Amino acid sequence: MSLINDALKRASQTERSRARDPDSHSAMQPASEPGRTAIPALAGAGVVILLAGATALVWHCFSHGGSPEPVAAPAKQAAPVVVTPPPPKIEAASVPAPAPPPVGVTPPPGAAMPPAVVAVAVTPPSAPPAFPALKLQSIFFNRNNPKAAINGQIHGPNEQMGDVRILTITQDKVTVEWNGQTKDLILEGN
Repeated sequence: MSLINDALKRASQTERSRARDPDSHSAMQPASEPGRTAIPALAGAGVVILLAGATALVWHCFSHGGSPEPVAAPAKQAAPVVVTPPPPKIEAASVPAPAPPPVGVTPPPGAAMPPAVVAVAVTPPSAPPAFPALKLQSIFFNRNNPKAAINGQIHGPNEQMGDVRILTITQDKVTVEWNGQTKDLILEGN
């Protein structure tokens, strides 16, 4: 340790003994400013151009009501008007009512035509969509964390399988829900 102290003392004495030349020390000078680049000026000009474009777009939308002018719909052709003459008045006391003409017979000219009958096809209501095909393959029952293998995937209660939600898993069945319908899945062979 004394060797280090001796070396430090000698170094400080040597430093003091040197004559200090005031010009030998370089005076501190401020760092030179880097040359300005054109990037900030170009960025500012870009922002101004973007703002001007956005303002023009908003002005254009508000001045036209925000929507294009309506396109006139093609004129609808009027349906032909069929005027049927009123049926002839027949007095009940003088003439008996005529029988309807047989099918395939043309009524005489000038006689009133009976109204046309329009056939309407009635389709029965379609059956509700079928419950998705689900195959229960196994049940791994545990009171805290039951699982079931359905269609090759393992799921737990309250999990979704597409549109089907698993409601409960018991030791012998799995209850699922789809479109408000519930179904119990039971292992084959039970």
